[in-house]
Amino acid sequence: MSLTFVSLASGSKGNSTLIISSSTAILVDAGLAYTELVRALREFGLTPSKLDGVVITHEHSDHIRAVQKLCVDTKIYVHPLTARAMHDRYGDFRNVAHVDDYENGFTIGDINVEPFRIPHDAAYPLAYSFECGGARCSVATDIGVPTVGVMRNIKDSSLVLLESNHDIDMLKNGSYPYIVKQRILSNNGHLSNDAAALIVSKLAHDETSRVQKIVLGHISENNNTEELAFDTVSNALKNCENAEMELYLAHQHRRSEVFEIK
Repeated sequence: MSLTFVSLASGSKGNSTLIISSSTAILVDAGLAYTELVRALREFGLTPSKLDGVVITHEHSDHIRAVQKLCVDTKIYVHPLTARAMHDRYGDFRNVAHVDDYENGFTIGDINVEPFRIPHDAAYPLAYSFECGGARCSVATDIGVPTVGVMRNIKDSSLVLLESNHDIDMLKNGSYPYIVKQRILSNNGHLSNDAAALIVSKLAHDETSRVQKIVLGHISENNNTEELAFDTVSNALKNCENAEMELYLAHQHRRSEVFEIK
């Protein structure tokens, strides 16, 4: 069995990832405008009503912009504390799935969904791993700092969408207000290129890691470039003997490559 993985968009203007098995289609976050999301799904023969679920990482608008319209046709999977924060900020959401003990994981169709905690300035931020018949991938963005828990939960995946948000010098010297810079740099902010490189380097040195492909995502358009993110992580990999991981990019304004995970 296999999983199809594609980042529809990744960045501060909107995030959404599509994961498909032979019989199940899951959207991770829905941060695009609804019309954009519908158009992106159409390429894969999908409409909102054909999705088996939308899994939410946290309540920030760049991850849930289209959820209020999507939930008319699609079941929403969200941690109760995040659901409460969404309700407080945006009002009622229909069609929220009831999941007992959310963090212990659940199944959507034939895909096992495994949430895990991440440090970020949201009510109850989560990253996720997805597994179907031995094929496994993870979506891990909006992470303040690398943690043991993050490493433990992503290392068994063949493919990981990993945040590489900013270049530290570009951020410090950029035009953002000081308080915003401090938020991004904090332990509950976003991963820098250097932090992403550290994670990838550790995975490359870990003989038990199954990670074969890293897709760098949530790349800032103001405090980073795709080339800089890629080069920083690529250079870290070059210093790892026998490192066979492949690097790719997720984009803000177009989808990524389509990956088949077996």
